[in-house]
Amino acid sequence: MSSIDSSFEPIVAHHSSTLRSTRHLPPMRLPDGLGWALFLDLDGTLCDYRDDPADVALTPLLRSVLSLLATRLHGAVCVLSGRSAADLDHILGTLKLPRIAEHGGAGAALHDHDYRAQLMAVETALAKISSDTPGTWVERKPSSCVLHYRHAPERAESLRSALLPLLPRHDRLRLLDGVYVFEFTARDRDKGTALFGQMQVPPFAGRQPVVVGDDVTDEDAFVAALALGGFGIGVGTRTSLAAKFHLDDYAAVGAWLSGLAGGEHAAH
Repeated sequence: MSSIDSSFEPIVAHHSSTLRSTRHLPPMRLPDGLGWALFLDLDGTLCDYRDDPADVALTPLLRSVLSLLATRLHGAVCVLSGRSAADLDHILGTLKLPRIAEHGGAGAALHDHDYRAQLMAVETALAKISSDTPGTWVERKPSSCVLHYRHAPERAESLRSALLPLLPRHDRLRLLDGVYVFEFTARDRDKGTALFGQMQVPPFAGRQPVVVGDDVTDEDAFVAALALGGFGIGVGTRTSLAAKFHLDDYAAVGAWLSGLAGGEHAAH
């Protein structure tokens, strides 16, 4: 996702000159020593996108690989996703992995009356827009609200134009432009701030953060990883601004993770 509110884009630059190639394959073995802390996006990274997000599921093989990696990294494997906490619990099930929901914004509305009020107002507006636009639907998460338009991709520009006027009236929110979704979420929370927080606690503290993701919201985490001595791995056709390495798709991510889980340790 990209942030439509250009006043809140500390990571993603607006000039094509900042783009750089991310077509280099990542290291194929875990490093020696304390090692990596893995932060993995879900949709488009661990799993392919589905027309109905409820159809997304981890394969038994991937579950096994993630479990093995968590053992090898002493628990330092985290799923960092835009999904709600309930969705992550459903998809990950019994996998004992730390998980961060809603792009790091989970809980933003819990004790903040003004934030909840703005979110409710936006939800009402999105419901009206969706009712007038066949092929779209609204998803309310605890601390964000999403307009899905996968079945009406031709309406992207008209939907964007309808949503932009909501921003000045709801200053606690920002608008993210993702893969067939527009999402209103907290202005002061993102995957980068979430990664910084997670890296302060065991078993993540002192490790080298490695972030794998396919969307623009992952750029915040890529930059946070770089600041902490780690790196990002961009997935798919999008050119990343900050990822050092690249994998072609979710299947390539699965193969790479499988190699890490079963390969011998080697210095990076």
